[in-house]
Amino acid sequence: MKVDSLKKHLVRAAALPVTDRRWAAPLCAAALGFGIFAGVAIGPGTSGTFATGVPQVVELPGLLEGDEDGGDETAAADGGEAEAFAEGGGKGGEAFAEEGSSSAFEASFPEEEADEAPVEPSPPDDEPGDEPEPEEPAQTIAGVVVHTNPAAGSYTVVEAGGLPNAVHAAKLPAAGTKVSVPVRTLANGTFAEDGKRRQSGRRAGASLAGIVTFVDSDPASPAYAVSKRGVSMLVRVRPDPSGVAPVLPQLGAYATVSVEIEKPPAGAGPPLAAAPTPSDAAATSAPPAGSCAPDPAQPPTIPAPAAILWQQKLEADGAPFASGDFAGVVTAICPDEARLALSGDDLRQSGKDIVFEVPTSIDLAGLKVGDSAMATAAIEADGALRLTGLASDERTKGADDAKAAQGDLASQAPS
Repeated sequence: MKVDSLKKHLVRAAALPVTDRRWAAPLCAAALGFGIFAGVAIGPGTSGTFATGVPQVVELPGLLEGDEDGGDETAAADGGEAEAFAEGGGKGGEAFAEEGSSSAFEASFPEEEADEAPVEPSPPDDEPGDEPEPEEPAQTIAGVVVHTNPAAGSYTVVEAGGLPNAVHAAKLPAAGTKVSVPVRTLANGTFAEDGKRRQSGRRAGASLAGIVTFVDSDPASPAYAVSKRGVSMLVRVRPDPSGVAPVLPQLGAYATVSVEIEKPPAGAGPPLAAAPTPSDAAATSAPPAGSCAPDPAQPPTIPAPAAILWQQKLEADGAPFASGDFAGVVTAICPDEARLALSGDDLRQSGKDIVFEVPTSIDLAGLKVGDSAMATAAIEADGALRLTGLASDERTKGADDAKAAQGDLASQAPS
């Protein structure tokens, strides 16, 4: 009795008193809903939901027929369990998989990209020809000034080893001066000053080398010319007091000469032009007299030399060259005879001329008597000279006139 009485008291304590009938229906509905929720949570119908940990396995009759010992049933059951687990376990699992792989999910959470260093845009490629060409360093010539040529507006510097170079300038240094000067190459193959010339002392002598292009065997004033592109320097030989003829180099020989640089005597000037005599023609390797001679009535105007070169030592071994460079003053132009006369040396200190045979490919129309010119020529076995190139050497402007260069001198213009 006591137990029944206790139960009644507990039920009464837990019961919710309803004072109004209008609350009966809502309370019944709430109790029914709570009961359904609790039943679903703990009942067998929760398979495939978050309320259970292991999904149910459903075996279909007849699927595993033919296995008498039941081993395949176990394997099929295990495989089905794995397959069911992979598929998400029923209807609820399919819903979860579809939600996780929806396109809306992917759009909501885009994959983050790794931070990358900012890439600067590369500048556009320059058009062909826009890139400036690197400037070439200026060439410098350093040595002793051994010869000046006021007619051509140039001076000759002998570098170490005896190599002479003709340099054009507005103002010429004195012979014997040691200089260092930046230069540029002109159209005829000579040079022009391309910066400030530096001077450092003087020398009384020097050693030079070149091809012998003129020989004067006159016992009273023996001499020869040593030439390179743009210069033909007259080297004098002191006569032997005993009257013995001095030994002179052969025409076309490559000579290395030690010279003494001396100032000319006061009042000395270039000799007047004169027609070559037969002996002079033989000495200068020129054609017979009268073939192309300067006009004595109209001698070319040639400045007086600023220095005289006296031979101290000569070396001229080896076979002569078959061609050479010549520089001189135009003393006669003979187009009808296809001949041209230039002074034996570039200032005509010797008073003698040399005559060239002119081929039809060389035009003499642009020349006039008194011009400083350069020539290249073949030296024949008999001493005759056949012109192969001709160019102007009239100061810097003429020396840099590529249009005035002909023959093999036309290729001397720098590219």
